[in-house]
Amino acid sequence: MDVLTDLLQRSHARGAAFSRSTVRGDWGISYPPSKGIAVHGVVEGETYLWSDDPAQARHVLAGDLVLVRGAVAHHQAHAPGAACRPMDEVRATGAPGAATRKLWIDDRGDGPGAVFFCGAYQFDGDLARPLLAKLPDVIHLRPAVGSGLRATMEILGAELLAPEPGQQALLDRLLDVALVQVLRQQLAADVESAPAWFRAMNDPAIGAALRAIHAEPQRQWTVADLAAEASLSRATFARRFHELVGVAPLAYVTDWRMALAREQLRDTDAGLAGIAQSLGYASEFSFAAAFKRHAGVAPGRWRAAVRS
Repeated sequence: MDVLTDLLQRSHARGAAFSRSTVRGDWGISYPPSKGIAVHGVVEGETYLWSDDPAQARHVLAGDLVLVRGAVAHHQAHAPGAACRPMDEVRATGAPGAATRKLWIDDRGDGPGAVFFCGAYQFDGDLARPLLAKLPDVIHLRPAVGSGLRATMEILGAELLAPEPGQQALLDRLLDVALVQVLRQQLAADVESAPAWFRAMNDPAIGAALRAIHAEPQRQWTVADLAAEASLSRATFARRFHELVGVAPLAYVTDWRMALAREQLRDTDAGLAGIAQSLGYASEFSFAAAFKRHAGVAPGRWRAAVRS
């Protein structure tokens, strides 16, 4: 199991909210900061999208996809720097709780028109947050005709034409697919900005050790065990792992176990003994001590604070 697969299998889209807009003439809309990722795709025509500086606006054409990290406020309009209305002031049709709503901004004006969709993608849990934090604020992609990402965008656009049974589940899964495709493309194109573990996956020896850790996080790993997975001596393995990943091998094991512990504490009612066993700790007391050293607070208190 590679690290990216493990992260994304544990971080699914949930309750994806979409709108599909038809506009013509002069128009503009502002999107506030949010959690997760904002997704924008143009079906017909063209739009411009920018965050802080209109001079840096992206020219988004039909078939293009733009991802914006949720903490970034941004704007979309017929021209860079055009006057924009806040999203919550734009008239929408459709049930507020539906998976998709139509935002009819103005389809009666003069000039070129555009059809585009916008989506809000929220993650279950926080395992993918360190990965997302490494991404640029705005990613503008122009998928090649016939590519997997272009096909996904076409299915998304078609699905938004009308509400159908099971639409929410389908939109959530389509966004999962799109995110994997975008991350593959973005991380491969900008390897230097990618997380250290992503770059380390390209090293045959260290990649093998990382896959082993993620496949069996509960195993009582030693440096010797991981060196054997990497087919290296202990000293060589420990030195190369630290150089590529940025932490010592067993520190990485602990960090990942604690991430999985937070996931279980937040999202399940499992007791400390069960969580401890699932992560390879001999008892709930040894797990609680390890968690407190790592997080600065006992697991029970951490769970109560997060749920409140």
